Amino acid sequence: MQVFLRQAILGILVVLSALTLTFILVRLSGDPTSIILPQDATEAQRALLREQLGLNQSLVTQFLSYLGNAVTGDFGKSYFDSESVTSIVMRHLPNTLVLAGASLAIACLFALPLGVMAAVWRDGPVDRFVQVTAVIGASMPSFWVGLLLIQVFAVGLNLFPTYGTGSAAHLALPALTLAIYAFPSLARLTRSSMLEVLPQSYVMAARAKGMPESRVISRTVLRNGMVPVLTLLALEIGNLIGGAVLTETVFAWEGIGRLAITSIQRRDFPVVQGVVAYVAVGFVIVTFLAEVAIRFVNPRLRHK
Repeated sequence: MQVFLRQAILGILVVLSALTLTFILVRLSGDPTSIILPQDATEAQRALLREQLGLNQSLVTQFLSYLGNAVTGDFGKSYFDSESVTSIVMRHLPNTLVLAGASLAIACLFALPLGVMAAVWRDGPVDRFVQVTAVIGASMPSFWVGLLLIQVFAVGLNLFPTYGTGSAAHLALPALTLAIYAFPSLARLTRSSMLEVLPQSYVMAARAKGMPESRVISRTVLRNGMVPVLTLLALEIGNLIGGAVLTETVFAWEGIGRLAITSIQRRDFPVVQGVVAYVAVGFVIVTFLAEVAIRFVNPRLRHK
């Protein structure tokens, strides 16, 4: 219980820090009235709009009002269409979750088995393949990978659409882009975690009892070695959502990453703050669930 209480407190601090930092940064980006109003608008018109948006109040007053409303789930309305931030985010969030989930599934499908095989057959062909591909994957920026995939599979082979949202064909290239982004860290940590568990005495004891090697790997080694991998998976979800900002922009995928970029360019403060708030809360929830999963996988940690 102490661990979960500590996680809850840390989660609240993370969300509060994210909200505070975002509030400060968006207001350092400039005056939104210069974009909302035409260039020939008078200073009186700008002042009136600032008053309507509440931007004429002191920063402290704006911040306290923002926090008070955010606690109740009210992040205000967009400066441009008067639609609530919550409805805007909820319209884009499912697309990002689908993209992140598909990317993580593809990455795990290849990274986890290859990482285990690389550890079991250390210094073999699979091990060398995993290490080489992990280095190559880690050295390539996600936006460059996305552009390369578009050039090869969309433009060259005409197998997938170049941009857009709506079908599995539209999902394939952006999901593969993010999967390549997540593969190196998952494969390398799985390999190193398995290598750390393989020499342990309880693994030798399982083999001495005559347990088949496949069962030793699947039940003993993998179960004990998955603890750090589960922790990394929780972090990778946050990294995938962060990486989705560039990927969604490259593929014109209508998710919250592209929404954030568009809102930053338009200085739509409420939408930017709402996106960050939802992402921060989601990251805290995923981290908490990962902590629960770790204790389920490894019974020795349940009473700590």
